[in-house]
Amino acid sequence: MSSSGTNNTSTNLDAINALKYSQNLFIQVWCFTMFSFGTVGHILSIYVFTRRSLYSNPCAKYFLASAIAGMIVVYTLVPLRLLQYVYKIDAFASSDAMCRILSWFVNWIKTLPSWFIVLACADRLVLQSIN
Repeated sequence: MSSSGTNNTSTNLDAINALKYSQNLFIQVWCFTMFSFGTVGHILSIYVFTRRSLYSNPCAKYFLASAIAGMIVVYTLVPLRLLQYVYKIDAFASSDAMCRILSWFVNWIKTLPSWFIVLACADRLVLQSIN
């Protein structure tokens, strides 16, 4: 009876370890995929919004700022999450002050690209109501 319980426990531990390994592998692949696609997408957006024909368009400046902020998000948050979940290096755990500063920065930087798009919409609304 006890050998069956021991065998069952080791089988459960093997299954748990396999799931943890699969989770780490998925997170690694997902982070590198997001990093690659995010880099390519934001570089293309920056290329498009820096064309001379869009210099006079005020909305293009907001979209360019959004693309640059999105690139900052990709280059800061994806590696931070990769370190945190896969390599178990938690930058938030060093001190209470560091945790608060990083939490504020992470939440602020994630919302910044969206606010630039909101500003572009507000700009269009104001220009539309003037005409």
